Amino acid sequence: MERKAWIDYMKFIAMALVVFHHSPPRYEPSHEQALIYVGMPMFFFASGYLFNIAKQKDFFTFLRQRARQLLVPYTTFFIVFYALWLVVGRRMAGPEEMAIDKLTPLWQFIKGRPDVVVAPFWFLATMFTLQLIYYPIRRYLSGYWPFVVAVLLCLSLLVLPDVDWMRYWNFDRALLYMPLFAFGNCCKRLVDSVSLSGLKWDNDARPAVSGPVTVLVMLLATAASMAFLIIAPVDMEPGLAYVLAPLASLLFIPLYVSLCKWVASVFGPSRVARNVAITGITFLGLQNYLIGIMKMIVSRLVGPEQLDENILWKFVIGFVVMLILYPLALIVERYFPWMLGKSRGSIK
Repeated sequence: MERKAWIDYMKFIAMALVVFHHSPPRYEPSHEQALIYVGMPMFFFASGYLFNIAKQKDFFTFLRQRARQLLVPYTTFFIVFYALWLVVGRRMAGPEEMAIDKLTPLWQFIKGRPDVVVAPFWFLATMFTLQLIYYPIRRYLSGYWPFVVAVLLCLSLLVLPDVDWMRYWNFDRALLYMPLFAFGNCCKRLVDSVSLSGLKWDNDARPAVSGPVTVLVMLLATAASMAFLIIAPVDMEPGLAYVLAPLASLLFIPLYVSLCKWVASVFGPSRVARNVAITGITFLGLQNYLIGIMKMIVSRLVGPEQLDENILWKFVIGFVVMLILYPLALIVERYFPWMLGKSRGSIK
């Protein structure tokens, strides 16, 4: 598939939102909920859009490919940071980390939920499980049916018992985010056709639906989505809000995609956005540690009270972390591609 600049912009923006979400100080829970659901779901959607079942010869070939792309970096980054955690990380983090048993991160790694050492890599474990579940659905169903099944599987979380095995390798999260992946995969025609100028089908000269109408519908859908994501954590039963939040995220995808296409048409392909998209796993793996270092530095310079009270520090820390992460991610991609399951780097 030809590289699409708007997908690179989408991943770049989503990564920045994830970094800003994790940067201190924190907003109110409802606002944080909205911020993370504008960022993280886009990675699932983009992965679904790029997924091509026709290129998969059989399930075992698919399994080996996904294990190399997802489980290799999951394992290599864990080994590196687990060793650092054992040597210095526990002491630097303070008494709470010192109270954690040394084997706890290892058990979490085996279960696919490495919360202590590389917490953001829940995404890799979730993506691996999600794609293993989605593969047979997409293999035997066509059209929009995989998306329908994905939505039903997501809604099944409302009635499935909350048992421990559901959390192994993020089986519950895989079902939760599957509609976003399936939407990107099953609705490519809609995704390709939508833009700020209107809906175009099959490269028609004139849009099938005019630009103002399309933009109005997308704005209303986005407003409804954001209202739900902000209000639901406060006014709705937690389990119901948790399941419906990713489905609500579907409503702002058309506007998100249209804006990214507009940026790509105005500014053209961006090398920076492309590199961030390619090195996204490294960004995820390193961002929490850099944010933690920045938090300690800023706390020493201005005091923890100022850091907790001034929301501007969230943007300062997030911006600085993005700047530092960029060259670090390029170094890993170019000189340590084996950590990412690659024989050589993708960036020249």
